[in-house]
Parts: sequence; C-alpha cells; structure tokens
Amino acid sequence: MWRISLFPSLLLGTIIFFSVPEDTGTLVPRAIYLTWTEDPTTTMVVDWHLDTEIPLTTLQYRREGHTFWRPAPEATTFPFPFSTERDVYRVHLSGLLPGTSYEFRFGPQSRIYRFRTMPETADEPIRIAAGGDTMHDRRWMRAMNSQVMEHDPDFIVWGGDLAYADGREDKIDRWFDWFDAVTDTLIAADGRAVPILVAIGNHEVRGGYTWGIPGYTQTDATRAAAAPYFYTLFAMPGQPGYTVLDFGDYLSILLLDTNHTNPIGGVQTAWLQETLAARTDVTHVVPVYHQPAWPSVRAFGESGSTAVRLNWVPLFEQYGVRVVFENHDHSYKRTVPIRENLEAEDGIVYIGDGAWGVAPRQVKLPEATWYLERAETVRNAVIMTIHNDLQGFVAINPDGKVIDEVPMTPPVAKETTSDQR
Repeated sequence: MWRISLFPSLLLGTIIFFSVPEDTGTLVPRAIYLTWTEDPTTTMVVDWHLDTEIPLTTLQYRREGHTFWRPAPEATTFPFPFSTERDVYRVHLSGLLPGTSYEFRFGPQSRIYRFRTMPETADEPIRIAAGGDTMHDRRWMRAMNSQVMEHDPDFIVWGGDLAYADGREDKIDRWFDWFDAVTDTLIAADGRAVPILVAIGNHEVRGGYTWGIPGYTQTDATRAAAAPYFYTLFAMPGQPGYTVLDFGDYLSILLLDTNHTNPIGGVQTAWLQETLAARTDVTHVVPVYHQPAWPSVRAFGESGSTAVRLNWVPLFEQYGVRVVFENHDHSYKRTVPIRENLEAEDGIVYIGDGAWGVAPRQVKLPEATWYLERAETVRNAVIMTIHNDLQGFVAINPDGKVIDEVPMTPPVAKETTSDQR
C-alpha cells in the first residue's frame, strides 16, 4: 500500500508530491545508477527504477551542508525493456559546482544519498576503477564491487559484457540482478553512489557482433533492436554506441565499440581520429573497449583483435595515448609498452583483460608471449590513479590482495614521431 506525501518547497514555494510506502514511510527504489553525458565537473545523471504502480517523477538535491532542498528537473520516464513491472526514471542535473558533494533524496522520508562532482583539475589524486565482464555470477560481481569500494573510486568504467543477457527477453532477470548488485554494493555506508561509465561488449548484443545481426545496417534503429537493454538503460554512451567524455583538460575517456553494433573500421575509426586529434592537449586520454588488441587468452590473429591493431592502435600511438583498457578474455594482463608492434620505452601499456565477475580463463605464458609483461588467471579490478601528469595502477583480486602494481610515473618523451599510417 502506498500513500501520497505532501510537503512545501521553501525554495520555490510550491508543493512537491512524493509516493512513500504506507507501512514504512520510506521509498526505496529498485535500483539507483549514476553516470554522466556531459561535463562531469558540473553535471550528473541520476537513474532510478520503480515498480510501475509507484509514480515518482521528481527527486530533490542540495549541496552537502546546506539546509534547503531543490526540486530536480522532471524525470524522463520509460519502461524497463521487456518488463511490465518496472519503470526507469532519469534526471539530468546541471549547473553544479566542480569538486563538490551533493545530496539527493526521494521525498522527505527517503534515505539521503550523495554524489560528488569531478574537480576542475587533477591537482589532487583522482581514482578510477576499471574492468569488464562483470557478471557470470552475481556473488562474484558483488565481491569485487565491495573490494573496489575500499579504494573510494571517483568513478568506475566497465568495458562491456555486463549482465550477460545477450539482448534477450528471457534473460531479463540477469539485468535485475546486475542492478541489484550495483545498488547494494556501489553505494557506500554514507550514501555516496559511485558514477559508472560503460562500453558495449558482445554479451550486450543479440548475435554478439555486427555480422551476427540479421539485416544489419549502421543505424540507430538497428543498434537499439540488437542491444535493447544497453541502448535503453544507459544514458552514456547512447547512440551510436561510442563517444568521448571530457573531464576538463586533464582527462578524456573514450568508450569504443569493437564490432558489436558498429564496425571497428570505417565511420568509427574516422571519428576516433578526429576525436584524438582534437585532444592532443589533454593530459590523460584513455580508450576503453571490449575486444583486446593484445589478447592474453585468445588467439592473436582473431579478426576483432587484428582490426583494432590495424585501425586504432596506430591512432593511439600517433596522438599520445599512454594507457588503454581492454577486456573480453576473462583474465588479468598488463602488456609491455608497445609502439609499432615492438616493445618500446615510449610505448602504450594495455591493461585488462575483463575478469571482474566471471570465471577466469587460462592465460598465455608471459615468457612465451613477447607483449605480455604480466598475465594471471584471476578475477580482478584495476584502480588507476592520475595526479597532474602522473599515472599509476594497482590491480586487486576479489579478496582485495594486490596482484600487480605500477608506481606513479610521468609520460615518457617520444624519441621519434611516427607518420600516420
């Protein structure tokens, strides 16, 4: 049973309506998920899920430490794909202050949640949790989430294969479990919800890859039909499925699509070149995608890996990328610095390989694989720290044990500049 709760907004002198449970007086959404689609220093996107019979289109927010609550803009509301029982609500908050903690709630008797906007600069350390292939088993996902939260990340980026539902209606429960894990384990005891960015993987897509999609065309409609959960449930990246998010002039995260709903070559590669060329003054440019160029488990000559090496790697090298996050192989790997298909002091390090909450696979032996510095058959998450122009990495297992570490280092000056190939 639900009742309507009324309260006056002291800020605007209006009446705000909220539904709260009659038995407890508290509204608890089915799920809460935060992300960005624009400047992370001044905006936030808040999604929440409710049963269809519980209408709630407004939340409130305020700067932490302030007294009065402000009503957020009216939420966009749409059904959870293939569900008649759950709706998704989405609010875009803007005009926020950089590096500031905010509180939000769903009515006066709701729990108070928190988020913090990103700072304008990287003058203080910023922590990013990275990984992929998040949920074969929800217990494994929850365990890794909990260990990552011990590092208090500013945000998380996952490079595909999220709920392993393959875009199928009969696997909807996997998405319910996935959002349960996000809501239960990625909201801290003090109510802080950690924002998440996602890229697409083969297990988001009916058919897995563009060539497996009947009647494939590179259009919004085809992509949405092939990956209905991904393109409905995540404001970011949205269509066409690859994009860039800029954090001031210190960080750009590129979310890419490795042949799942967009071919690697052609239009996407042209966009990537233009995007990288426009960010040569950004201190940290970090691509994130699913299929690895430098696999730790699968064959080196697989078509997706080959296409990434031919189309994207030369652009990464040309435009000064220092680190790339790859996934898909269900293991941990860190490559040697690579440039022009050779180990090089000024090369790019590729880290992955997507084993956040899945059964890990047997890796290749680093001593027999020239490009592998470290490889291990273990579930893992990577904590990347950036501070001014420094980058450092710690990889942890589900018990929180450090399995690999790279100290904070500045960029290595290039001895030569390769022409674009």
